[in-house]
Amino acid sequence: MREENKDISEEMNFFWYENRDIAGHIFVLTLADIYGTSEDDQFLDKIRLFIIYLQEYYFDFYTKNIVEEPFLSGKEIMEILGIPSSPLIGKIKQQLLRQQIKGEIKTKDQAVSFIKSLKL
Repeated sequence: MREENKDISEEMNFFWYENRDIAGHIFVLTLADIYGTSEDDQFLDKIRLFIIYLQEYYFDFYTKNIVEEPFLSGKEIMEILGIPSSPLIGKIKQQLLRQQIKGEIKTKDQAVSFIKSLKL
């Protein structure tokens, strides 16, 4: 995958991760605003097509490929790395979840390998 397309996919993943519960409302409000304020039919068509693109991405890729639930708990991370409870555990969990949302980590084994590879 080209680096540019990978960056777009990552941004789309984070958009859906952060906004999936309100995305429909965002889309409706966006369309209502444009219908009410713009006379540019081409712009409206572009926005409509972009919203369709976002929705297709969500249903065709995101829901099938991205795991939002952390593969490892804080306790598991401490056991695997042999470290005590500390703010570092939360940082590791955040890094792990970020890699999952990016689509880089898709299994528990990959999650274990990832945390073992971190420079602590």
